[in-house]
Amino acid sequence: MKSSVIIKGNKYGFQIVLNPTLPFEELLREVGNKFKESTHFFDLNKPIAVSFTGRELTSGEQNLLVDTISENSGLNISCVIDGAKVYETQFAKVLNEIREEEKKEKKRQEAESFPENRIAKNGQFYRGTLRSGQKIEVDGSIVILGDINPGAQIVAGGNVVVLGCLKGTVHAGYPEDNSAFVAALMMEPMQIQIGSYIARSPDQSVKNTKKNAKKKNRQELLAKLAFVENDSIFIETITRSLISEISIS
Repeated sequence: MKSSVIIKGNKYGFQIVLNPTLPFEELLREVGNKFKESTHFFDLNKPIAVSFTGRELTSGEQNLLVDTISENSGLNISCVIDGAKVYETQFAKVLNEIREEEKKEKKRQEAESFPENRIAKNGQFYRGTLRSGQKIEVDGSIVILGDINPGAQIVAGGNVVVLGCLKGTVHAGYPEDNSAFVAALMMEPMQIQIGSYIARSPDQSVKNTKKNAKKKNRQELLAKLAFVENDSIFIETITRSLISEISIS
């Protein structure tokens, strides 16, 4: 072994590889010096776990090593892992606490990477524009503050509200909730599906006269609501009476 002490970092703390032939007193000094030299690399605020490999140790020797590491580095060593056994020193169940923190961190990272990942069952809020190729999938309803560009897709188990321009594809009430609705400040979707009903945007074959262009611009400025009625998807301008009808039904 080239070095008497090798320190390997892991997600719980450190694995410390010890020279199996070096006298223990000399090994203890080597461990102290090694950690003293590396103090600036450590996070001193986080409880950690350590494990020792390379040689057999008594419980007394393990305690001496832990004390030496703490004295020379200031690390908060909460437990010593020895194979499947965990010997507690300061905090009960510290290993479980560390694992719980990792789970929370993983969930936080998954939330930050949204919309690439599937998210929770309750209503969600997303801020930003969805570009072509991006997809959001939620089990409940979702409110999006931004545009949905052509080629982008939303699939929601509940309602979809877009506080922007909807030009992509949306499926509300997935897979078969026909009572869901889709609302958008500007409704120009490539396709809308509510439950099992599908509606596609018509071909733009109307002659683009100034009169038609003005009419189209006025219509675009009106928020629209898409809903299922009489086995068809209707898209209507949002009014108080329409909202009342939807909320009652």
